[in-house]
Amino acid sequence: MYCDHIDNLSSCPLTPALRDCIGLLPQFAAQPPGRYPIDGERCFALVQEMTTVPASERRLEAHGRYLDVQYLVSGEENIGYLPSGSSATVREDRLADKDIAFYDAPQPPCELALSAGMYAIFQPGEFHRPGCAVTNPMPIKKVVLKWLPEANV
Repeated sequence: MYCDHIDNLSSCPLTPALRDCIGLLPQFAAQPPGRYPIDGERCFALVQEMTTVPASERRLEAHGRYLDVQYLVSGEENIGYLPSGSSATVREDRLADKDIAFYDAPQPPCELALSAGMYAIFQPGEFHRPGCAVTNPMPIKKVVLKWLPEANV
Protein backbone atom coordinates (compact mmCIF):
# COMPACT_ATOMS: atom_id res chain seq x y z
CA MET A 1 0.00 0.00 0.00
CA TYR A 2 1.16 3.49 -0.78
CA CYS A 3 -0.65 6.76 0.00
CA ASP A 4 0.23 10.31 -1.03
CA HIS A 5 -1.09 13.53 -2.59
CA ILE A 6 -1.19 13.86 -6.39
CA ASP A 7 1.00 17.00 -6.11
CA ASN A 8 3.87 14.75 -4.94
CA LEU A 9 3.56 12.28 -7.81
CA SER A 10 6.85 13.16 -9.51
CA SER A 11 8.82 12.00 -6.45
CA CYS A 12 6.87 8.76 -5.85
CA PRO A 13 8.81 5.47 -5.95
CA LEU A 14 6.72 4.03 -8.82
CA THR A 15 7.49 2.71 -12.26
CA PRO A 16 7.38 5.48 -14.88
CA ALA A 17 4.45 3.81 -16.68
CA LEU A 18 2.33 3.60 -13.51
CA ARG A 19 3.29 7.16 -12.52
CA ASP A 20 2.16 8.37 -15.97
CA CYS A 21 -1.21 6.63 -15.63
CA ILE A 22 -1.79 8.01 -12.14
CA GLY A 23 -0.92 11.45 -13.50
CA LEU A 24 -3.91 11.15 -15.84
CA LEU A 25 -6.42 10.74 -13.00
CA PRO A 26 -7.15 14.46 -12.43
CA GLN A 27 -8.27 14.65 -16.08
CA PHE A 28 -11.19 12.37 -15.22
CA ALA A 29 -12.42 14.58 -12.35
CA ALA A 30 -15.04 16.36 -14.49
CA GLN A 31 -16.28 13.17 -16.19
CA PRO A 32 -19.59 11.55 -15.23
CA PRO A 33 -19.52 8.17 -13.48
CA GLY A 34 -18.46 5.35 -15.76
CA ARG A 35 -15.58 3.32 -17.12
CA TYR A 36 -12.93 5.04 -19.24
CA PRO A 37 -10.26 3.14 -21.20
CA ILE A 38 -6.64 4.22 -20.94
CA ASP A 39 -4.79 1.19 -22.30
CA GLY A 40 -7.45 -1.43 -23.06
CA GLU A 41 -7.81 -4.01 -20.27
CA ARG A 42 -4.29 -3.29 -19.00
CA CYS A 43 -5.28 0.11 -17.57
CA PHE A 44 -8.64 1.83 -17.21
CA ALA A 45 -10.36 4.36 -14.94
CA LEU A 46 -13.65 4.06 -13.09
CA VAL A 47 -15.25 7.39 -12.14
CA GLN A 48 -17.48 6.93 -9.10
CA GLU A 49 -19.80 9.11 -7.05
CA MET A 50 -21.12 7.83 -3.73
CA THR A 51 -21.92 8.79 -0.18
CA THR A 52 -19.54 7.48 2.46
CA VAL A 53 -21.02 5.29 5.18
CA PRO A 54 -19.84 4.06 8.59
CA ALA A 55 -17.06 1.48 8.25
CA SER A 56 -19.35 -1.18 9.76
CA GLU A 57 -21.46 -0.98 6.59
CA ARG A 58 -18.55 -1.66 4.22
CA ARG A 59 -16.66 -4.89 3.55
CA LEU A 60 -12.96 -5.54 3.14
CA GLU A 61 -12.07 -6.35 -0.45
CA ALA A 62 -9.02 -7.49 -2.36
CA HIS A 63 -8.21 -8.05 -6.00
CA GLY A 64 -6.34 -10.96 -7.53
CA ARG A 65 -4.92 -9.43 -10.71
CA TYR A 66 -5.33 -5.66 -10.77
CA LEU A 67 -3.51 -3.04 -8.77
CA ASP A 68 -6.12 -0.60 -7.43
CA VAL A 69 -5.44 3.15 -7.22
CA GLN A 70 -8.12 5.13 -5.37
CA TYR A 71 -7.88 8.87 -6.19
CA LEU A 72 -10.21 11.17 -4.26
CA VAL A 73 -11.54 14.07 -6.34
CA SER A 74 -13.81 15.65 -3.71
CA GLY A 75 -14.89 15.07 -0.13
CA GLU A 76 -13.22 13.03 2.61
CA GLU A 77 -12.96 9.26 2.85
CA ASN A 78 -11.49 6.68 5.17
CA ILE A 79 -10.12 3.54 3.57
CA GLY A 80 -9.43 0.60 5.87
CA TYR A 81 -6.25 -1.37 5.12
CA LEU A 82 -4.75 -4.73 6.04
CA PRO A 83 -1.64 -6.11 4.33
CA SER A 84 -1.83 -9.22 2.19
CA GLY A 85 -1.30 -12.32 4.30
CA SER A 86 -3.43 -10.92 7.14
CA SER A 87 -5.91 -13.32 8.66
CA ALA A 88 -9.21 -13.01 6.77
CA THR A 89 -12.13 -15.21 5.80
CA VAL A 90 -13.56 -15.08 2.29
CA ARG A 91 -17.25 -14.11 2.35
CA GLU A 92 -17.84 -13.66 -1.38
CA ASP A 93 -15.38 -14.75 -4.06
CA ARG A 94 -15.81 -12.99 -7.43
CA LEU A 95 -12.14 -13.13 -8.42
CA ALA A 96 -12.73 -15.27 -11.52
CA ASP A 97 -15.34 -13.00 -13.11
CA LYS A 98 -14.90 -9.55 -11.48
CA ASP A 99 -11.38 -9.65 -9.93
CA ILE A 100 -12.78 -8.93 -6.47
CA ALA A 101 -13.41 -10.89 -3.31
CA PHE A 102 -14.93 -9.70 -0.04
CA TYR A 103 -13.63 -10.70 3.39
CA ASP A 104 -14.17 -10.61 7.14
CA ALA A 105 -11.11 -10.16 9.32
CA PRO A 106 -10.71 -10.64 13.08
CA GLN A 107 -8.39 -7.65 13.43
CA PRO A 108 -9.52 -4.10 12.68
CA PRO A 109 -7.89 -2.50 9.66
CA CYS A 110 -5.85 0.66 10.03
CA GLU A 111 -7.62 3.69 8.57
CA LEU A 112 -6.24 5.93 5.85
CA ALA A 113 -7.92 9.34 5.89
CA LEU A 114 -7.99 10.75 2.37
CA SER A 115 -8.95 14.29 1.40
CA ALA A 116 -9.36 15.71 -2.10
CA GLY A 117 -6.25 15.22 -4.21
CA MET A 118 -4.94 12.21 -2.30
CA TYR A 119 -4.62 8.69 -3.65
CA ALA A 120 -3.90 5.25 -2.22
CA ILE A 121 -2.42 2.32 -4.14
CA PHE A 122 -3.34 -1.25 -3.21
CA GLN A 123 -1.40 -4.17 -4.67
CA PRO A 124 -3.23 -7.36 -5.67
CA GLY A 125 -3.98 -9.29 -2.47
CA GLU A 126 -3.94 -6.27 -0.16
CA PHE A 127 -7.17 -5.90 1.81
CA HIS A 128 -8.89 -2.52 1.69
CA ARG A 129 -12.30 -1.12 2.67
CA PRO A 130 -13.12 2.01 0.63
CA GLY A 131 -16.09 4.33 0.96
CA CYS A 132 -16.01 4.80 4.74
CA ALA A 133 -17.01 8.04 6.43
CA VAL A 134 -14.28 9.99 8.21
CA THR A 135 -16.74 11.48 10.73
CA ASN A 136 -20.17 11.83 9.12
CA PRO A 137 -21.38 10.40 5.81
CA MET A 138 -20.73 12.75 2.90
CA PRO A 139 -20.88 12.67 -0.89
CA ILE A 140 -17.56 11.97 -2.56
CA LYS A 141 -16.27 11.66 -6.08
CA LYS A 142 -13.32 9.45 -6.88
CA VAL A 143 -11.48 7.91 -9.77
CA VAL A 144 -10.32 4.32 -9.37
CA LEU A 145 -7.49 3.30 -11.66
CA LYS A 146 -7.18 -0.38 -12.46
CA TRP A 147 -3.65 -1.32 -13.53
CA LEU A 148 -2.57 -4.79 -14.58
CA PRO A 149 1.00 -5.30 -13.33
CA GLU A 150 3.44 -6.88 -15.79
CA ALA A 151 3.53 -10.06 -13.72
CA ASN A 152 -0.23 -10.52 -14.25
CA VAL A 153 -0.27 -9.93 -18.03
